[in-house]
Parts: sequence; C-alpha cells; structure tokens
Amino acid sequence: MDISACNRIEGRIADLKQGKATTNVRIDTPLGEITAVVTSSSVEALQLAAGDTVTALFREVDVMLMAGQGTISTRNRFRGRILDIKKGGVTAELPLDVGGGRRITAVVARTAAEEMGLEVGADVIACVREGDLLLAKAGALSARNQLAGTVTSLRPGTVTTELTIDTGGGEIFALLARSVAEDMKLGVGDRVTALVRERDFLVRR
Repeated sequence: MDISACNRIEGRIADLKQGKATTNVRIDTPLGEITAVVTSSSVEALQLAAGDTVTALFREVDVMLMAGQGTISTRNRFRGRILDIKKGGVTAELPLDVGGGRRITAVVARTAAEEMGLEVGADVIACVREGDLLLAKAGALSARNQLAGTVTSLRPGTVTTELTIDTGGGEIFALLARSVAEDMKLGVGDRVTALVRERDFLVRR
C-alpha cells in the first residue's frame, strides 16, 4: 500500500471506546501506547476489534516537536534524535531516529525550527494528535473519502511539493513532503487517489 503519509507505526489494538460519531482506539506499539480517534462508521467498516494488528499512519505536517519539558494536549509522544534538517523558504523537514530502526519525519515552519534552536543531533519529542492518525487494516483504511484522479501538475519546492489532481469533476490540490513525492515517483499523468479524513472537511452552505 503506497500512501503519501510516510510515517507508519504498526501495533495491536488494546481497546476501543466507541461513541455515536467517533471511537477512541488505543494501540500498543513498539514505541509505546498511542491513541487514535476515528469515525465510528470507519471502525464498523474495517471491523476493528481488540487484538487486531493495524498500522497507524500520519503525515509529516501533523507532527509537532517539543524540546525539553512542557505540557501538550496529546498522549502520542515519541522521543527521537534529529538526523538531518532540510530548510526551505517557509518550512523545514526533519527526519527523526525514534529507536529500533524506526524513523518519523516532521515538517514544521522554518521559523519554528529556528526559534527552537533545533539542530542535527538534538533530542526532541515528536507529538501527534489523536485525530491525525489514519488506521490501516489488511489494506483497508479508516479514511473513506477517496477521490481518484490524474496528476496534471507538480510544483516542487525545497521541502514540499504541490500536486494538482483532475478528478473529472474538478481539480483538487495536495501538498506533500517533497521526499514523499519523490519516493512515490509521482509524475504528470499518474493515476492517484486522494484520501481525505472526515475531520479535514470544511462544509459551506
């Protein structure tokens, strides 16, 4: 499964607390316990249950970095060491070694990286909000909004790449880490599917 959310952590579901609209999913992983909040209809569609092996996926831009001690409103935290810093005009990409041969990549505002004094070799804590996790089970995903289309243009920057996708019913635009776009070997004319989490929609009437 080739998905542009390049941060992936495999684990086993420890517990589910299902509400009418959303479900809190606790997952035991080699990096510790993490929590995902997904729609209850997605839980039902994937037939998620305690004991299932799943993969949690999250985008680079959904990773928040914390240096030193502090309080932040998420339980998903991964201690790591900065391996590299690639700075663009607006953003900076930071791959992190979180142990066990695993890496997490963060894309943050360049000004934030500079104000925090981040440098290669520094120890940081990567934080991901519960609602920013996608769950994958046996090739199925918890994001049911899937728009198929054709890539009509790519605009690569130093850190990120903007894609224009023609869905046949109009154009949509995606912003990926440039390294992910290159890893996926995306090009004009490629058929792709855009995945959109339910919580990422704005509704206008």
